[in-house]
Amino acid sequence: MTFSPRERQLLLKAHSIGPKMVDYIELAGIGSLDELARANARDLAFEINARLGRPHIKAMGIAALENAIEVARRSKK
Repeated sequence: MTFSPRERQLLLKAHSIGPKMVDYIELAGIGSLDELARANARDLAFEINARLGRPHIKAMGIAALENAIEVARRSKK
Protein backbone atom coordinates (compact mmCIF):
# COMPACT_ATOMS: atom_id res chain seq x y z
CA MET A 1 0.00 0.00 0.00
CA THR A 2 1.32 3.43 -0.86
CA PHE A 3 0.23 6.98 -0.23
CA SER A 4 -0.92 9.06 -3.18
CA PRO A 5 1.56 11.72 -4.29
CA ARG A 6 -0.63 14.42 -2.69
CA GLU A 7 -0.83 12.56 0.62
CA ARG A 8 2.91 11.92 0.58
CA GLN A 9 3.59 15.64 0.11
CA LEU A 10 1.33 16.50 3.06
CA LEU A 11 3.15 14.01 5.27
CA LEU A 12 6.56 15.29 4.27
CA LYS A 13 5.55 18.72 5.61
CA ALA A 14 5.09 17.27 9.11
CA HIS A 15 7.83 17.92 11.67
CA SER A 16 10.42 15.11 11.72
CA ILE A 17 8.87 13.24 8.78
CA GLY A 18 11.08 12.42 5.85
CA PRO A 19 10.77 10.03 2.93
CA LYS A 20 12.15 7.10 4.96
CA MET A 21 9.53 7.52 7.71
CA VAL A 22 6.77 7.58 5.08
CA ASP A 23 8.26 4.35 3.70
CA TYR A 24 8.18 2.84 7.21
CA ILE A 25 4.53 3.80 7.63
CA GLU A 26 3.75 2.11 4.32
CA LEU A 27 5.78 -0.93 5.40
CA ALA A 28 3.43 -1.22 8.37
CA GLY A 29 0.51 -1.54 5.93
CA ILE A 30 -0.83 2.01 5.99
CA GLY A 31 -1.28 3.63 2.61
CA SER A 32 -3.74 6.46 3.09
CA LEU A 33 -4.24 9.44 5.36
CA ASP A 34 -7.61 7.99 6.41
CA GLU A 35 -5.89 4.86 7.71
CA LEU A 36 -3.12 6.88 9.34
CA ALA A 37 -5.63 9.16 11.08
CA ARG A 38 -7.04 6.10 12.88
CA ALA A 39 -3.61 4.80 13.90
CA ASN A 40 -1.90 4.88 17.29
CA ALA A 41 1.74 5.98 17.19
CA ARG A 42 2.99 3.36 19.68
CA ASP A 43 1.15 0.55 17.92
CA LEU A 44 2.47 1.76 14.60
CA ALA A 45 6.03 1.88 15.94
CA PHE A 46 5.64 -1.67 17.25
CA GLU A 47 4.44 -2.85 13.82
CA ILE A 48 7.28 -1.09 12.00
CA ASN A 49 9.84 -2.59 14.37
CA ALA A 50 8.32 -6.05 13.95
CA ARG A 51 8.46 -5.80 10.17
CA LEU A 52 12.04 -4.53 10.28
CA GLY A 53 12.97 -7.31 12.68
CA ARG A 54 14.71 -4.92 15.05
CA PRO A 55 13.92 -2.08 17.45
CA HIS A 56 14.47 0.87 15.11
CA ILE A 57 11.59 3.24 15.97
CA LYS A 58 12.12 4.53 19.50
CA ALA A 59 10.92 7.61 21.44
CA MET A 60 11.86 10.20 18.81
CA GLY A 61 10.36 8.04 16.09
CA ILE A 62 7.14 7.70 18.06
CA ALA A 63 7.00 11.50 18.36
CA ALA A 64 7.48 11.78 14.59
CA LEU A 65 4.69 9.27 14.02
CA GLU A 66 2.43 11.32 16.30
CA ASN A 67 3.17 14.34 14.09
CA ALA A 68 2.28 12.35 10.97
CA ILE A 69 -0.95 11.13 12.57
CA GLU A 70 -1.87 14.70 13.50
CA VAL A 71 -1.32 15.82 9.89
CA ALA A 72 -3.55 12.98 8.73
CA ARG A 73 -6.28 13.94 11.20
CA ARG A 74 -6.13 17.61 10.21
CA SER A 75 -6.39 16.71 6.54
CA LYS A 76 -9.83 15.21 7.21
CA LYS A 77 -11.26 18.50 8.50
